[in-house]
Amino acid sequence: MKKYFLIIITFLVLSELYGQCDSAYSYYSELPSNVTILVGDTCLFDEDIEVLDSLIFINNLDYDSPLELGTQTWFNGRLRFLVAGNYGNSAGVNDTIYTLPENVGNWTGLASLYLEWNRISVLPESFSEMENLQSFYINNNVLMTLPDSIGNLENLYFFDLGYNELDSIPASVCSLTNLTYLWLFNNNLASLPDCFCDLNLDWNNDDNGAYPYFAIGANMLCDSVGTCVAESEHFELSLDQFYYSFPVYAPQDCDDVSISQNAFPTQLKTSQPFPNPFNPRTQIEITIPYDRKMDIRVYDLLGNEVELITHDKIYKSGTHTIHWNGSKFSSGVYFIKIKDGSDTQFRKMILVK
Repeated sequence: MKKYFLIIITFLVLSELYGQCDSAYSYYSELPSNVTILVGDTCLFDEDIEVLDSLIFINNLDYDSPLELGTQTWFNGRLRFLVAGNYGNSAGVNDTIYTLPENVGNWTGLASLYLEWNRISVLPESFSEMENLQSFYINNNVLMTLPDSIGNLENLYFFDLGYNELDSIPASVCSLTNLTYLWLFNNNLASLPDCFCDLNLDWNNDDNGAYPYFAIGANMLCDSVGTCVAESEHFELSLDQFYYSFPVYAPQDCDDVSISQNAFPTQLKTSQPFPNPFNPRTQIEITIPYDRKMDIRVYDLLGNEVELITHDKIYKSGTHTIHWNGSKFSSGVYFIKIKDGSDTQFRKMILVK
């Protein structure tokens, strides 16, 4: 009799817990360690879970549950913060994100989204439905375009688009009236919308952490650039690709625009590693405008030097291929540092065994 009594009590308790969830939410009795409930209980919004599930499915990520993806913070049952960068550690995703699902717009409660160091080339049109998004970090991807409706994200405060492949910005970006930080360095921008100077940005100054409010170095902005940009203190400013820890002088690439401007470029040029991810070999092409000494080293994610490729070796002008064999190293994220005495560049490499 006592046994049946315990069964009934357990049933009533579980029924009470499940009954607390609205019909659009599901109750989760256990949560993985990467999930934080900021406010509320473990009744989580079904559509938020479905987007996580779609993200896993279309990118063939290895997770047993959508709640295991990245680092998640939930607020009153809605996904509020998601860290899904490809950092090579447990904070982000365990493999590369190439595509965002079409239902990503259902993350209408999301305030901060981190997608750094993936290989995303396009944002779905529904992305602009994420009406509460305040911070969006998508640096070091291969983003080639932004949705024309990006201006619908009226609460966007921090927009990091550094180190992508953007060749244009839609005019709707000028509708982002709450935008305070805009980083566009290291893209392929040759022009900006006519309304760009209407943005209420601080074009010249840094915050208390020494981060610029605006930076747009290392593009191809050579002609017909708005005064707010052309006269900005940060027109030729970037941040280091390694950790965004220090400013980098990054002039606009105008070599091909006019022979009189610079017929013989002097800046070191490096390709992205290929293949990447790789196992166990990858390579990078470097183009050197004139003979110079090169220092090339490999670092792990913590900044420890793991291999010296060359030190003060003289390379002739032209294009050279640098090979790296990671067979004796464990899977993870590595950085190759290429230094020529006046310029230093980093490239991220992902070793997958």
